[in-house]
Amino acid sequence: MSGRGGFLPDVYVVARILHALMGGPMPRSRLAAVARVNYRRFQEYLQFLVERGYVTDGEVVYLTPKGAEVAAELERLLSEVLGREDPFEKRRK
Repeated sequence: MSGRGGFLPDVYVVARILHALMGGPMPRSRLAAVARVNYRRFQEYLQFLVERGYVTDGEVVYLTPKGAEVAAELERLLSEVLGREDPFEKRRK
């Protein structure tokens, strides 16, 4: 059940991108790095998020009010599912 064009986004990657933008707008390349997604793949995620009205695209990416709501809900759900307060905290192996 992939989306249009065969792109099926990883919800955790979507959450990382939106979470990163909660700290403020960010240039595309910086956002891709912070979200730990290679830039080529990041462009697909960005298009997906723009189409849904979660972010605005340009040289700098901005989180929309709708995107902020989705980001908060995803963070809440991931915290519950993963059983940790910060679902985006990098854990050392």
